[in-house]
Amino acid sequence: MATKAEALAALDDGYRKFREQISSLDAAAYAEPWLGTWNLSQCLAHMEGWYREMTAAIERVGRGERPTPEGVDYSDADAWNEKFALQAKAGRGALDAWDEAYRAYRAAAAALPDQLYGEDAGKGRPLIGNRLLQAAGIHHFEEHQPDLEKWLQSRK
Repeated sequence: MATKAEALAALDDGYRKFREQISSLDAAAYAEPWLGTWNLSQCLAHMEGWYREMTAAIERVGRGERPTPEGVDYSDADAWNEKFALQAKAGRGALDAWDEAYRAYRAAAAALPDQLYGEDAGKGRPLIGNRLLQAAGIHHFEEHQPDLEKWLQSRK
């Protein structure tokens, strides 16, 4: 399992690759549907929403608390995704909000102690730092990158 440095590097690599492909798009491109019924603004808002939720989760873990606040349930990811997508800012404002949320998420992850990254040998699973970066960050890039590339290719 990845060390803190490796996990942060994987997160940064995914972010850079994704962002480089969208940074030069004009404002109109943000309104084009390409991810099912979602447009780029909605996709970014969906990712931004998870960054914000997981930034707070990482901060709670850093204080020795459980990542999810009492009474909050993330198990219905589709409902959360729709909620986040509905809050999308228009055009390049979506990119700015996404960048800001990413920076906060990344900073929170970097502030977690190194020992919260790696693998729990007793449970045979990644430690909390890795899980919080994988689900909302690294996995999102892996999940959406192929669709993004396909869409961008179709625009040529």
